[in-house]
Amino acid sequence: MHQMELWQQFLEQEALPLRNAKVHKLHEYYNANKSEIVKGFVPQFGALCEQILLQQERGELQSCSTIHVSLMRTRLIQGDPAYMLHASDRCQEGEVPVSGFLYDASWIYSFMDQWIEECEDGRRRYMNRIDQAALEAWQAGQLYPFHVYMVLAVRHAMDTIRTMDSFEAIRKEVQFEVRVGEYQDHEVTESVYRFNGLQRSSIACKGWLESRLPNEYIYEHIADVNLCNGNYAELDFNHARFEEVDLSGSSFEGASLLGTRFERCQCTQSNYGQTLLLDTDFRDCNLTGANFDGAWSERDTFIETHGLIYGIHGLRFQGANLSYATFRYARIAGDFTGAELEQVNFTGADLSGSRMLVQDRFRVELTSEQRASVEWVEA
Repeated sequence: MHQMELWQQFLEQEALPLRNAKVHKLHEYYNANKSEIVKGFVPQFGALCEQILLQQERGELQSCSTIHVSLMRTRLIQGDPAYMLHASDRCQEGEVPVSGFLYDASWIYSFMDQWIEECEDGRRRYMNRIDQAALEAWQAGQLYPFHVYMVLAVRHAMDTIRTMDSFEAIRKEVQFEVRVGEYQDHEVTESVYRFNGLQRSSIACKGWLESRLPNEYIYEHIADVNLCNGNYAELDFNHARFEEVDLSGSSFEGASLLGTRFERCQCTQSNYGQTLLLDTDFRDCNLTGANFDGAWSERDTFIETHGLIYGIHGLRFQGANLSYATFRYARIAGDFTGAELEQVNFTGADLSGSRMLVQDRFRVELTSEQRASVEWVEA
């Protein structure tokens, strides 16, 4: 067999299946332990906030523009997987930080280490015909399916961190964010929280969105504006955050809302038909009469080629008003606990993986099959 064919066979039959199996194991671990993971991370982030406050008092740090959670790849190679938590102001962006806190990420990279060992066992079964250096170089490029669980953990922890006095007390730039990535690599970094204190007016913001600019709206923070009756269909709002925005009567039909957060928004009569809603968060929003017909939101959707799992938290409607909303023929794994569900239309909807309160069991019109597919929980 030609060397290239042998390499491809090794990847397809050994390395990638083994990687995917370890990602599944890591995913299971994260889901089972995410509360404990957050509890372990938040105190270190709080300690960083206290340090930032001291640095600002001493004049060593101006208004904070970014808090970084950065993978130390050299430490990882040395068998000590850690992320550095450090802050920068606008003048210090890109500079080597003088201080920071290290977070032990062994819970993530122990799975990657196991995968590397299993790949080496597989390489031996190929009678060492797979070049070890080439395999190690390829494995180094497979970091993201494991690293993404740090992104998920910090993003999840921000719900708690945002309420901490030490975090609120930090003097921040008008445009501030928390990013998770690789140390000193500005190409490999992802925003997990963004605050924009320079909000557009309602008219300007609506015009900006309706300009339909490609890749312009992901990760954005949009707050305190009236965007009602707007046409935002088929736009990409992945991981954007809408805060106290009036979206009544607006159309998001066919849009991508992966990880998008709607915080205390007015979404009455809004249209989310045929929309991707993986890990979308509508908690405490007013969605009276909203249209979710044909929308798609499943839990734990695995993209095998990339080794990535989406839909970790599910679609969240806790505390939302969904009166008279429609989910006809939607595929929805949603958490409806504490939501107002008066006259909601679930005709033809696949609710597998959804959660509802026991008290709503016979208040919501469902087929016996739909009712059996829902997890019923006590308040």
